[in-house]
Amino acid sequence: MLMKKKCFRLPEKIESLQALRFFGAMCITVYHFAGLQGECPFDFSHAVYLFYMISGFVVMFSTRKPEKKRFFLTRRLIRILPLYWGLTVFTFVAGSFYPSFLGYQPTLPQLIKSLLFIPFERVTAKAGTAIRPLVGLGHTLQMEMLFYLLFLIAMRLSHKHRGVFAAVFAGAVALAGVFFPSENPVIHFYTANPYVWTSFIAGLAVYGLFFLLQKKELQVPSGVLTVCAVVAALAAVVPVFVRETSVWYDILMFTAVFSAGLVWSACGGKTPRLLVTLGNISYSYYLLHYYTVSLGARFLGINAFAVGDVALAVLISAATWGISWVSWYLIENKLTIFLQKHLLPKNAV
Repeated sequence: MLMKKKCFRLPEKIESLQALRFFGAMCITVYHFAGLQGECPFDFSHAVYLFYMISGFVVMFSTRKPEKKRFFLTRRLIRILPLYWGLTVFTFVAGSFYPSFLGYQPTLPQLIKSLLFIPFERVTAKAGTAIRPLVGLGHTLQMEMLFYLLFLIAMRLSHKHRGVFAAVFAGAVALAGVFFPSENPVIHFYTANPYVWTSFIAGLAVYGLFFLLQKKELQVPSGVLTVCAVVAALAAVVPVFVRETSVWYDILMFTAVFSAGLVWSACGGKTPRLLVTLGNISYSYYLLHYYTVSLGARFLGINAFAVGDVALAVLISAATWGISWVSWYLIENKLTIFLQKHLLPKNAV
């Protein structure tokens, strides 16, 4: 009996991306429960590269229609700024009245730099001195913002070849850090980690590949869905049991997971509704969970891979998802829609 075939086409809303965002958020959570990371051979912090990969893909996908390019940056800022700015002001006020909250007393210049995504050096609770905004995990947003600016320039040069130009720009930043290391803390912040820019490039490249496959209107056997599910599951689980991995290996693993998820959606696969919902609120969760994790470590003493600590970590994570849903509903959903209606023309929303 012949296997049924489906047209290879990415839907308008790629729900598998939301599942991947949830997966990445949970990996980062495990990493931030400090006692757990030392017990596992896989460095869960590398899941941040999956987020960069998704960003590289999404900026291409969301600007595939030329008319969408005009308000590209405005749409991204409306999505990112409200929650980030709110948490930044909250952290500044809390740290000003209770310096122990941050481990030091923040200054007004630090607040302004944090709001504007300008890197600066400050004291951190776990890493001593590091280049971090007041919202600790905002350092990933600083990378995102530079990438958005580079992508905006790429679109100005050529909408058709925006991916190529953006990849060249990202590659130039990565190579600058390798061959021309700088002692300037701001320049060093952006150029010292080539894996970040490699992940952006991987996302751009995956989009280019899927765009070409979609143009060919391929008819794909439905059994491909099962294969993709197996590949994604193995790629996500196997590294946990591998004693020695490198960052490059982990980036390849995430590329495999990412690509498998996209094939799943392109061939008509359905993503579980719960994973889609959790993925929708993953941005709120990502920024908020570090606060709850820190409070758990400080007041509940969660710092070891023990049954009691793991149970508390699960409870804290579950509570954070609940708080994040409220944040998503009020800020990312209602406020974002309000801002879009008042700041963007109808055809740009």
